[in-house]
Amino acid sequence: MRSALKIVVSIALVQLIGAVAPVYAQTSDWKTQWAETLAAAKKEGEVIVATSPNQLRRDFLLKSWAKDFPDIKLSLTSVRGGNFMARVATEREAGKYLWDVFQSGPSSGIQAAEMGLFDPLRPQFLLPEISDPALWGGWDNAFYDEERKYVIGTIGDVVSPYFNAGKVKQSDIDAQGLKVLLDPQYKGKIIWYDPRLDGAGSLFLPLLDRELGRDGLKRLVVDQDPIFVDNLHAVGEAMVRGKALIGLSGKAGADMKEFLEAGIKLDVRSFGAGPKVGFRATAASALAIFNKSPHPAASKVFINWYMTKPISEALSKATEFNSRRADVAPADPTSAPTPGGDYIESQRFTKLPELRAEVKKWRPQ
Repeated sequence: MRSALKIVVSIALVQLIGAVAPVYAQTSDWKTQWAETLAAAKKEGEVIVATSPNQLRRDFLLKSWAKDFPDIKLSLTSVRGGNFMARVATEREAGKYLWDVFQSGPSSGIQAAEMGLFDPLRPQFLLPEISDPALWGGWDNAFYDEERKYVIGTIGDVVSPYFNAGKVKQSDIDAQGLKVLLDPQYKGKIIWYDPRLDGAGSLFLPLLDRELGRDGLKRLVVDQDPIFVDNLHAVGEAMVRGKALIGLSGKAGADMKEFLEAGIKLDVRSFGAGPKVGFRATAASALAIFNKSPHPAASKVFINWYMTKPISEALSKATEFNSRRADVAPADPTSAPTPGGDYIESQRFTKLPELRAEVKKWRPQ
């Protein structure tokens, strides 16, 4: 009997050791890999990142990276949209592989993934604190490309129209939501970052199509005669001058920031953060890694560093965009998604080009 008990105990211990050993090995392994990767990155001496034009993000990255990795130069180049990806493709045809990391808009990232320019991202994750899918709302939710493995969103914000609360009643917004946009009194008083372009303005189209219907969207574009502009400064300026009372662009705080900091008094408010009035976005904060990069170790260090909680938290505060990480409190609670809300994710909406084409047909450039 004792012999049988010893056998059972021995089997249990073997099973326990077998289960625990990989955990210890994994813990030790990532630390070793991280140390080796960091040493290799220091030898490479540089990481080259194609980033969005957001100056607040750029300033934060340069300052914080220099503090944490003084032996590795961070080279940032501001890029815009598909033109940059065409440039990369041309460079590669000439045998030049010049870029390490992509950190900009997901639409461009998705295009690059389809062109075969990126490596899968998850194999680059070394630090356990960034590898838990629950922190990011699940990989299917966090990744924007169709295969869910190349382009991850690091921001989770709700973007809705905004309005001049001195001229537009809050009670009307609360009662009517997006239908306010069809009110005849606002004809010619809506400023819209041109939705015919691949940019911030067109991201409203899937939401408006769902909430107003195709006929309602057409009425907005044609009958309401919105003012189309191709730069964010013009949006804010139109609001300040009273030329427009409602804006469809980015977040109100970002569009109006330079004017409000200059001392201009204007009560500008978002339509809200609910799924009926706003879409969920990752701003120009998608992250991906180029294949055949010139600095593979430094690229991996940058990816892991960028996604950590301390950097995610500090970057969120610096830019006032909410981190997608579940353990980082919203920097801007007014644009934080409602848990479980049925949000349109415009930046991965496959029919967005079709909607832009419709707008061009209704209102030719």
